[in-house]
Amino acid sequence: MAMRKVGWAVLFVLLVSGLALAREARGPIRILSDLEFTRENGVIGGSGTPEDPYVIAGWKIEVTDAAFAIQIRGVTRPFVIRDVEILGSRVAGIKIETTRNGRIEDVFIKGAPTGIMISLSRDIWIERVKLMECTDAIRLLFSQALRFGSLWIEDARVGIWFTGTTGTELRDSYLSAELGVLLEVGSKDNLFVGNGFFCRAAVRSEGGNIWYKGERGNYWDGFSAPDEDGDGIADVPYRIYIDEVDRFPLSVFAFPKLNWDP
Repeated sequence: MAMRKVGWAVLFVLLVSGLALAREARGPIRILSDLEFTRENGVIGGSGTPEDPYVIAGWKIEVTDAAFAIQIRGVTRPFVIRDVEILGSRVAGIKIETTRNGRIEDVFIKGAPTGIMISLSRDIWIERVKLMECTDAIRLLFSQALRFGSLWIEDARVGIWFTGTTGTELRDSYLSAELGVLLEVGSKDNLFVGNGFFCRAAVRSEGGNIWYKGERGNYWDGFSAPDEDGDGIADVPYRIYIDEVDRFPLSVFAFPKLNWDP
């Protein structure tokens, strides 16, 4: 037992320091209350405080018959999902529902109908996540105050699908999809800045969202506009919807750097 505890401690240190090289295969994770943050449910450390969140890390979850690889519902204690590889699922790779105070970072998801699904939740941060070959990479349902940064979305039908979701930010991310961002059912007051849209159709919106901050907007592949002073900002605004304009479209795009090696 003592040796097993030492082994878990060493794994935790390696994961936190970014030195873990191999992920351990395991089955789906299902956490439906704050009391279910246990070792059996993939938690390798943490005490559930803002300074020391529960840590779910170091796993490879390959799913063929389960609805979700990771499902977290009805949780308020801080947690982080880190350094996890997810292959497949029947519904979604990760589902977060009626939850707050969570982070997902340095995660790879491939081949799920929906990569990440978040519903009725708030205060969720998602950074440095790569999603490939998911029909809908991210679905957001009636949530608010979500933060996304340095995402890599590739080969999707819809990159990020907002339904009734407000006050959310997407920054410095790469989107390659049939439709980059879909905003519907009152999805407004969302901020998009520093992103690269390499999509057949970049955005479908009902209005009321923000596409630049300060003098920095987004990169729109196929948008041809001069940058006479070479400051990296196109000289012509990019129109998205009736009341939505990117006034400072980027003429060059810096691809996000991910700490991920599947």
